[in-house]
Amino acid sequence: MTTIGLILCRIGLHRWGRKRGYDEYSSNVIEWEQRCERCGKKKRWVEVKRDRRR
Repeated sequence: MTTIGLILCRIGLHRWGRKRGYDEYSSNVIEWEQRCERCGKKKRWVEVKRDRRR
C-alpha cells in the first residue's frame, strides 16, 4: 500500500469495493458487507428486505 493510500484511509477516505449481501439469518433481512481495497477495513450493516408484493 502506498503512503498516500495509508493517509487517505487514516482520515476516513476509504476505497470501498463491491457490496455483498447475506440473507441466511432471517427471511426478511439482509446483512450487507463492504471491504476497503486499500486497508482491508470492513463495514457491515443490516437492512430489511423490500416487499415483493409491490
